[in-house]
Amino acid sequence: MTSAEPSADRTLDRNAVGFWQLTYQSISLIAPAGAMAATLTGAAVYAQGALPLAMLAGVITAGFMVNTTVQFAKTIASAGGFYGYIAHGLGSRLAIFGAMLFLLSYFNILTNALVFLGGVFVPGVAAHFLGIHLPGWFWWPVALLFYGLILALALRGIRPSLKYAVATGTLEIVVLLILSVLLIVSTPHPMSAAVFNPEWAAGGLSGFTHGVLIAMFAVSGSSAAVSLGEETHAPERRIRAAVIAAFLFSSFLFFLMAYALTVAWGYRQMGSFAQSLVPGAILVEHTLHSPALAWLLIALIINSLLAGSLAPLLSSARMVFALARDGVVFPPALGRLDRRNNPAQALIWITLAGAALSLATGFWLGPFKGFIVLVTTSSVALFLGHLLANFALGPYARKCGRTHWFFHWVAPGLASLFIAIAMVVTFIPPSFPSDLAPLFIFLSLAAVWFRLRRVPAQTLARAGLLNVIDEGAPPI
Repeated sequence: MTSAEPSADRTLDRNAVGFWQLTYQSISLIAPAGAMAATLTGAAVYAQGALPLAMLAGVITAGFMVNTTVQFAKTIASAGGFYGYIAHGLGSRLAIFGAMLFLLSYFNILTNALVFLGGVFVPGVAAHFLGIHLPGWFWWPVALLFYGLILALALRGIRPSLKYAVATGTLEIVVLLILSVLLIVSTPHPMSAAVFNPEWAAGGLSGFTHGVLIAMFAVSGSSAAVSLGEETHAPERRIRAAVIAAFLFSSFLFFLMAYALTVAWGYRQMGSFAQSLVPGAILVEHTLHSPALAWLLIALIINSLLAGSLAPLLSSARMVFALARDGVVFPPALGRLDRRNNPAQALIWITLAGAALSLATGFWLGPFKGFIVLVTTSSVALFLGHLLANFALGPYARKCGRTHWFFHWVAPGLASLFIAIAMVVTFIPPSFPSDLAPLFIFLSLAAVWFRLRRVPAQTLARAGLLNVIDEGAPPI
């Protein structure tokens, strides 16, 4: 067999990852400090004074999607993550399209984070805190610098990458918890039931629902650990434990931050929250009267966006590796490993493609609108991918010979209903530039469809079926 041939027995570094590394892979993709600056600010545009309620509703609805991940993770593990889940439930062909949806989502978390960092956050910090108005071209060198940094970290291997995530992520979480509590106790009215009234949202129920959608997206990254299935010791236990831990902890932290930001800013004044570009840092500076803490938060946000770009790079590269190894979608060269058992070719390809897309959208639409298109593409692709995974869970449970009416049928059904509502709220009525996202996804999937027409039927039939968990694992 040549190195160019797909092989089911060429796998990543077995037993390289434990529970805490898995947990922080998910938490890093969620990027709590970065999400406070970007995702929560985006949710506040719509939810405004009802941001805490929108966050609570988003957490509850996202929990039904996480259930699908947890159920599959009991018996299936591979570098493809959801690619393998969908293949075992709905067949290999649909699994390839599902894999591409999750890949588009993770890939565009990388692209939107670095456009946001270079084109929105850094200029906002420079203008507000330093009184410096950066030139319009300044964003793209910053974005490229961070692309280089995360690639250098990723090429060192999975262990050093996740050690970095654990160390910096722990500091980030501790500081965010302390700052959230300090913001709450420093306000004149720290306990306010008004923030749980959806009428404070912009546009009433429609704005509130849109805020819930973004809140769902904020915590949905807890499933990122599944792409490390081949590198995890005892994946049937550790992956689902890490996914649950990351989801529960990030949900609590996000709700606490949403409440702290809203009561500190003032729920009646939340219409101006997102317009300030760096509202969290502004609040820390003015409410806590501490420029030093504000600069600490800014540093943590920048690091969070760095770690929050590294995590989707790791996940994306492993999905590309899995698809290339199976001989579908990507060339076999991207299914090769380096001497560290690292998918280096896939990592480099993802980084170059991400940098190209970030620059293209940023130059075409401007950094802010480019960020909107990329983050919308990521969220829509993620929800559509979860939709396929939800549909796959019931049939897979039936194949295993043991089904549970709620966990395998009702919960995935409710998750799918929430996703359908999210799609309607997002794109009806259509608005530019957000409506470019489904077009981008459609063109990407159309390209995959044409590519699969040239793949042999036998190759397609076994795609996504690699499972490093013993066949004798107990049914779900």
